Amino acid sequence: MKKKVWMIIAVITIIIIIVGANIYRTYADRTATVETEQAKLEEMKSTIMTPGTLAMAEESTVYQDASKGAVKEVLVKEGDSVKKGDPVVKYENQDLEMEKEQNEINIESLYLRINSLDKQEKRLKEKQNDLADDVGEDEAEETMEAEIDQVKMDKRMANLDLRQALLQRDRLKQKVSELDVTSEISGIVLEANDSSVPESTQMEKPLLRIGSMENLIVEGTLSEYDTLNIEAGQKVTITTDVLPDEKWEAEIMEVGYLPQASSPEANTSAVQYPFSVKFNHPEDVDLKPGFQMILEIETESHEALTLPLDAVQQDGEESFVFIVEDGKAIKRQIETGSSTTKRIEVAKGISQKTKVIVNAPDHLKNKMDVSVK
Repeated sequence: MKKKVWMIIAVITIIIIIVGANIYRTYADRTATVETEQAKLEEMKSTIMTPGTLAMAEESTVYQDASKGAVKEVLVKEGDSVKKGDPVVKYENQDLEMEKEQNEINIESLYLRINSLDKQEKRLKEKQNDLADDVGEDEAEETMEAEIDQVKMDKRMANLDLRQALLQRDRLKQKVSELDVTSEISGIVLEANDSSVPESTQMEKPLLRIGSMENLIVEGTLSEYDTLNIEAGQKVTITTDVLPDEKWEAEIMEVGYLPQASSPEANTSAVQYPFSVKFNHPEDVDLKPGFQMILEIETESHEALTLPLDAVQQDGEESFVFIVEDGKAIKRQIETGSSTTKRIEVAKGISQKTKVIVNAPDHLKNKMDVSVK
């Protein structure tokens, strides 16, 4: 008897639980507890992400110059620090040395000739004075005139030859000074090659490559479409995977007018345009050339109403949100604009005072009763 009573109690309890669950489920499907947030007016930025490579803004390349002669010595090696004006390559030119020596001999010879003509002119004038005592000044001058004039002419020609020889000496001194090649910039020797380079590759392989570490830039390429939205002066935020906690502020320095030449190995028809970025504070960049950088280029900035991304839902191509009005969830279509990783612009459909439901529960429906946390 007691066993039968307990069984009846158990069945009744189960029925009560099932009925209660159904009642709760029915009520829950008709109501929801939600969180709301109002739209915020904030600055929205449209950006383009693209990779780039850290490079030196200033670089100097020294090629072998056969017109100077043979390379006698490369005075620096890879890794050396050099200052602007420091000698880096020395040439030797035997033909130039011989020409210089011949010029010095020619100058000395001309000085001797002019000196000899001066003495000859002096003797002729003394002879004219002696002759004047015998035949008179007029007849003596007429007698010696042709000979004295010839000496004066020879002396003028010798002086012209001397001036020309002195000018040649100055040019030769300049050529000799150019045998010592100096660095055009201050920096680090990035590449130093053997001076015994075959003539066929002299213009391909430099003797030296020197780069300045004082002003690093970032270089990259842009697609045809991106070049329409990017110009000099736009803000850039730079990061790198090597130092994930670091970022640098920069700006676009230049966008190439002509596309970058593609290599024969590249199997692509895409046109790429080179561009460069300069750091706002280059002294804070403690990295080496060649580092791979990530560039976030700001193409446009404006104020807009924004919501969290999880407040906006999609119905096909249309966007909508749920707002709270008179204790009910109301479905409201909106027009969206640009977005970030966390928020999205709402161009039309709500005001700054509208209470918008965020993280809406899956069962939330239009005109459902809601309670706000």
